[in-house]
Amino acid sequence: MGDEVAFRDVAQLVRDVVHPEDVKALPYIGLEHIEQGTLRLSSWGRASDVRSAKFRFREGDILFGKLRPYFRKVIRAPFDGVCSTDIWVVRAKKGFDQTYLHYWMAAFDFIDFASTGSEGTRMPRATWEHVGRFTRRYLPLPEQRAIAHILGTLDDKIELNRRMNETLEAMARALFKSWFVDFDPVVVNAIKAGNPIPEKFAKRAAHYRQNPDALRLPEHILRLFPDRFVDSELGPIPEGWEVKPIGGVVKCVGGGTPSTKKREYWEGGTNPFLTPKDMAALNAPIVLHTERHITDAGVEQISSGKLPVGTVILSSRAPIGYMAISKVPLSINQGIIAMVCEGAIPNYYIYFWAKVNMGVIKGKAGGTTFPEISKKAFRTIPMIVPPSDPLKEFERNANSYFELIAGTLEEAKILTTIRDTLLPKLVSGELRVPDVEKIVGDRL
Repeated sequence: MGDEVAFRDVAQLVRDVVHPEDVKALPYIGLEHIEQGTLRLSSWGRASDVRSAKFRFREGDILFGKLRPYFRKVIRAPFDGVCSTDIWVVRAKKGFDQTYLHYWMAAFDFIDFASTGSEGTRMPRATWEHVGRFTRRYLPLPEQRAIAHILGTLDDKIELNRRMNETLEAMARALFKSWFVDFDPVVVNAIKAGNPIPEKFAKRAAHYRQNPDALRLPEHILRLFPDRFVDSELGPIPEGWEVKPIGGVVKCVGGGTPSTKKREYWEGGTNPFLTPKDMAALNAPIVLHTERHITDAGVEQISSGKLPVGTVILSSRAPIGYMAISKVPLSINQGIIAMVCEGAIPNYYIYFWAKVNMGVIKGKAGGTTFPEISKKAFRTIPMIVPPSDPLKEFERNANSYFELIAGTLEEAKILTTIRDTLLPKLVSGELRVPDVEKIVGDRL
């Protein structure tokens, strides 16, 4: 087996205590900003927005969530900043690679060890003294660097896919906004026809007149849109278009949770069961998998049953606003409103309509403990309904973007599986890296 090395001999805990008011400009990372299990930072705040003492960290430091360590909140800091005191700031000692140590701490055997030694019942926290006793096989520095390179390359590709999906969704959203919010094709047609432009779009029209190439659109797209605006309860809209409540356009339904006390609803279940927690973990606006599954008997306990592929999903509480489109048949819990698009309005239009109008949706929420929008209130929200031709063209374009998103999501899932399979075998020394110099190259 070779020599063993203890975690306390590999890692040092950094406790550089600072007060937020002294470092207001620095980014702040709390546990809420670190994704569960993905080894990824989802967002961050500012030191000026928090109170009480925090820990300062440097770019490249390992940040490990010690509160409920089984959540596996472990990242490499992408910048200098401050973090919650429920996060360990860790650096590798001399002779050990920092990135290798990050994967050491992200391995499930280390997470499990940290969890078993946690103190506290309701709010268990890992203890440094306990994890310091965790041991692994000692690997020489060149092999550590090779392991870090292999696993880091996989993570880089996963992150690249995530950013690509953000770009693809942004492109589809920009098209939606141009056609169905700013009405660029209608503005262009109205200018060409000499028709009046509503004050709301006057600046856009003036910009187009001064810079014709700024809104240059293909003739086959312009033909799908009218050349005149009319008044409506939502302000000026293209002539021939309508305003209807969302509940009159698509089928809006809610969900429920089968009794967890009845094994027949859960044990051996194969039907995806979606909750807002699942939606919070999404890296793209598509649902391919869920954490839990229910049986056919469990599906029968939910009034909305099993929803079809293509359903638009909106979290209706805790918080309001997570959104996605299902790529698998699924059932939902009570914290979700589903929009089943069975008519002429494509789900991509509904998805981006809800994204653009999220402020209106949240404004309809009630509740004292936390905001929640009911199905009844949601169904009354008015929306602009275009005719079929521009909708079909938008669906064709949006579908191409979302198909690419689905493909990169599947690839990312495979890469994540490979990483999480290799990770424990590599850091433990069970799987050795051949030709280390060839893999790492100039990094040595």
